[in-house]
Amino acid sequence: MSEAPKRMGNDGTNFKCPVCRNLVASTEVKTFPFCSDRCRLLDLNNWLDGRYKSSRPVDPTDNIEEFDRLSTKPPPDSR
Repeated sequence: MSEAPKRMGNDGTNFKCPVCRNLVASTEVKTFPFCSDRCRLLDLNNWLDGRYKSSRPVDPTDNIEEFDRLSTKPPPDSR
């Protein structure tokens, strides 16, 4: 009989490594969300090799209204 996967998240969520799909031991692992340095480096290599792509080209004007709103917002009180 196999052992049930350990529950990692506060809500009982099980986390799987995005590269190898193995269960991640804990959210406290220094390589989280990856299970190991190997998987972390494989993921980085995938980005560097161009294997991952954004869903569409980045348009610098996409969030221009949000940028304008944030840049005119007064600074918080420093009391």
